[in-house]
Amino acid sequence: MSLDRARDWLVRAGLPAGDPAEAPTSTGRFADGGWYKWEVAGALDAASVVQLTERLAPHGVRLHQATNTVGTMRYLDRQLTDLVQVCRELDVQLRMAVGPRGLFDIGGQKLATGVVAAASAYRLRGTDQLAQAVDDVAHAVDLGVRGFLVFDEGLLSVLARLRADGVLPAELRLKASSNMGAANPAHARLLAEAGADSVNLQRDLDVRMIAAVRCATPVALDLHTDNPRGAGGFVRGYDVPEIVRVAAPVYLKSGNAAQDFSDEAPSERQIAAIVHQILLDDQLLRRLFAEAVPSDRPEF
Repeated sequence: MSLDRARDWLVRAGLPAGDPAEAPTSTGRFADGGWYKWEVAGALDAASVVQLTERLAPHGVRLHQATNTVGTMRYLDRQLTDLVQVCRELDVQLRMAVGPRGLFDIGGQKLATGVVAAASAYRLRGTDQLAQAVDDVAHAVDLGVRGFLVFDEGLLSVLARLRADGVLPAELRLKASSNMGAANPAHARLLAEAGADSVNLQRDLDVRMIAAVRCATPVALDLHTDNPRGAGGFVRGYDVPEIVRVAAPVYLKSGNAAQDFSDEAPSERQIAAIVHQILLDDQLLRRLFAEAVPSDRPEF
């Protein structure tokens, strides 16, 4: 049985016919010509961002983006303003998760086990929660936050519309979370068209699959270089230079394996391990793909 007809239809839809046998080098770059940015995600507070930047600086590596995965609703206003101020002073892009409400509300799915419950646990339940999430964003914007990690496709489209209409700031940046499960070119392009300025792909895609996604959309991609045990536990190491080559412009999310992703800020030991992982990835990247240069322009 041939898939030629289906592949032809994919091409007609502006998508690649399949994952390329030889992944092409991406021609996309960040605005300043950089290929990649380093990102750390987790329960990051102002103090941990300071420690990460200070530990990386002597090695000539900068932290480009800090993504707080706990969510604005779990922080006091003064904690958020401290984080905003520190990130601005250090030229670190800040992205705050909206919620996540799915792990805190009264819905039963968060208590269930299995892949079906896990796949939808971060989605918003009902219109009231949608309004609460929009309020979360609006309040954080008032406190100076200009970037958000979004877990729900509906919320993403609403925020993008509010940005386009001038209700939210034009410089607002929206990141589609890996919890949305984007794992193919059509899904990634759909999220970009819904308003995502960067798309976090599923963690287990091989280089050829990533290259196919890059063929479908020019937006920045977010890709994990390593993962905690709960998300597979794999450390990609030698894949990093190839990921940069085929996926640029790309955010390299490094140091996940060192964290347990609780609501607590990373400990001294965890911060040291995060930095060590970034330096390992940077070492391989500089040795095996030296022509790729990091970005140097923040987008708050």
